[in-house]
Amino acid sequence: MNYFNLLHKTNKLSVAFETNGKGFIGFVVELPGAFVRGKTEGEALSKINIEVNSYLRWLGYSKTHNFEFQVIQRHSSNLMVEDADNEILLDADREYLDEKEFKELLNLVHYSGVSFFSLYESSVFKDWVDEPRIRKTFYGENPKTIQEIFNHVSRTQYYYLSRIKLKFSEEETDFLKIREMCLLEFSKIFYGSNNLLVYYIDEESWTIRKVLRRFIWHDRIHGKAITRILEKQKQSGVIREHIDPFYFLNSF
Repeated sequence: MNYFNLLHKTNKLSVAFETNGKGFIGFVVELPGAFVRGKTEGEALSKINIEVNSYLRWLGYSKTHNFEFQVIQRHSSNLMVEDADNEILLDADREYLDEKEFKELLNLVHYSGVSFFSLYESSVFKDWVDEPRIRKTFYGENPKTIQEIFNHVSRTQYYYLSRIKLKFSEEETDFLKIREMCLLEFSKIFYGSNNLLVYYIDEESWTIRKVLRRFIWHDRIHGKAITRILEKQKQSGVIREHIDPFYFLNSF
C-alpha cells in the first residue's frame, strides 16, 4: 500500500465537502475513505490532521505530520448529512483508474475489511448496550451494540454491490467471504470498462472508484463507533483492554 508515499511529494491535501446546512462531512481525496465531520465546515476541517495521521498509522506509517489542506469541491444535498448520510461523487471518483491503482484500492478495501473484522472478533461483550446510541437514523434504528453495528456493516457490503448494478444473492453470511466476493465482482467490471461507467441509481451517481472508497469509509465510521463502545466498556470496568487496529484512539 503506497498511499502515504504520495504525501511525501506534497504537504497539501484536498478535501471535498457535502452539506445540507445542518452538518458537514468532508472526504480527504488523496486517502480513500478518510473523512471528517462537524456541525460547520471549520469544525470538520479542524479534524483533518488527526484523521490523516490515524489513517497513515493504520497503513503502517508511524511519523506524525501536519498537513495543509484546501477545499476543492462542495456539494449540497437534502440528505441527513448530520447523521453521516452522503451522496457526493468526488471529481476524483470519475478519474481514469489504471490497473496498478485499482489493485492497490482492492488491497486497501480488503485490508479495511480485515481490520474491521478483527476489531469485532476481539470484542468480548458484543451485546453490551450503549444507551446513548439508542435513536432513529435515516436507515432505521441506530445500532446500539457491537453486534448490531457488525451486522449492519456486513449487510451493507451487498448494498454496495447493487450500486453498480451487479446481480447477487445474499446467501453468504461470512463477513470476509462477502468482502472477497465483492472484490472479485468489482474486478470483473473493472477489466470490462475500467472506471469509465457512471451508474445512476436511486438518484445517486456511482463509479467503481466511489464504491471502493465508500467501502473503506463505511468500515471506518462504524469501526470508530465500535472503538468508542469498547472505550466506554473499559472506562466502566467491563473490560481491561481492547485492540485498536484503525488507530482511532488518538482521535477521540
